[in-house]
Amino acid sequence: MDIDNSVVIDSGVIDSPILGKIPPTGLSGGVKTLILVKFHRDKVFNASTCGDNCARWLLKIGEEEERTINLRRLMNFGQEPFAIHILNTDQIVHSMSELVPVAGEFV
Repeated sequence: MDIDNSVVIDSGVIDSPILGKIPPTGLSGGVKTLILVKFHRDKVFNASTCGDNCARWLLKIGEEEERTINLRRLMNFGQEPFAIHILNTDQIVHSMSELVPVAGEFV
């Protein structure tokens, strides 16, 4: 897995470089949140505890289908252009330099 650098061995075992062999229930909170965001499009999930390593995947999921997440911290979405709709202000931002001042009002 790209997020935790873990490898799925079979349906019940994941090999984590940090934790060793773990069951799927042992996945990080960020990975679990990404799975929920991806497959439960009608729900709003709190992504505030997701690490910056989840940002690329949140953008990828959002490119495929519209998603709404709650984010109470400034996540680093990287240097590449992106499109994020900020519901609080009804603005669309395309870069970190556009996101930081808007997010600063709320986090």
